[in-house]
Parts: sequence; structure tokens; C-alpha cells
Amino acid sequence: PRTVRDAVFSSSRLKTMRSRLSAAYKGLSVLLVREGARDFFWKTSIRDLVIESDIEETSIDIHHIFPRAWCKQQGIDPQLCDCIVNKTMISAKANRMIGGRAPSKYLAQLQNHDQVGIDDEEMASILASHHIDAAALRRDDFNTFFVSRRQALLNLIARAMGKEINRDD
Repeated sequence: PRTVRDAVFSSSRLKTMRSRLSAAYKGLSVLLVREGARDFFWKTSIRDLVIESDIEETSIDIHHIFPRAWCKQQGIDPQLCDCIVNKTMISAKANRMIGGRAPSKYLAQLQNHDQVGIDDEEMASILASHHIDAAALRRDDFNTFFVSRRQALLNLIARAMGKEINRDD
């Protein structure tokens, strides 16, 4: 159809995507699930958790990767903190463990939890399934994380659309 053929996506859009009701926001979330995004706590695919979710701890929602409280303490622009680049789908259990702490702190706690029990390499694999740079997260380096993930998401969108992204920023 012409609407699909003529569709465009502008790179600046990622910085303004904040509403879960937005079609683009939902579409990007679906692309991440389709790519095999895995939960930080349960380690299984988000898709499987959505299908099999019958308890509150496995319910899936979109949460901050660098928590809002941490971003505020670091003076990070709230518009960057709250845009989709800094959000991903994870379980309620993972989100509660993250709290408002720095990624370096919550990753260590997640990995050492009796239920999770994984090494840095396995956690890096889980983070990569969300197109997240594990090294930047472990260094609490928001700027490197943001640039890296933004580019990865733009590449994902370009592949899904079968065309180049309009680079307008």
C-alpha cells in the first residue's frame, strides 16, 4: 500500500516518544519483543512472559533503564530520561529490584539474586537482546548508553521498514 511505501521515520522522533499510547512507541516495543528481548530477572523472553504471565511478578511493562530518580540526581535532561531510548519492557519483579539505583548497582544485585544467578556475560547477552550496551550500563555512563542505544533502535526501525531513516537531528 502507498501508506506503507511512503512511510518515513525521523531520527528525532525517538527523543519525543514518551507515550505508551503512541503507535510508534508500541511498534518499537513490538520490534524488540520480536527480536527476542529477554527479562532482566526471569531471563526468559518477554514474549513468553506475556503469554504465560499469571502472577503479578511476571507482568510486563515498560520501565526506565537508567531510573528517573538516578537521572534526576545526575542532572540528566528529563526529556532524554523519559524518552523511549531509556525505556524497555521488563517484568514487575525486575523493575522493583532496579528501584532508583544506578545501573551498576542494580545489575550486580540482579545477577547475584538466588533466582537469577548469572555471570556478567549472560547479563550482557540479556541486555544485548534489548539493544543495550552492557559496558556503558556497568559504568553508569548515560551518554554513551543513550547514543549507542539510539543508533541501535534506529537500525532496528530501518530494517523493519526496509529503508533508511530520515536523519534530522
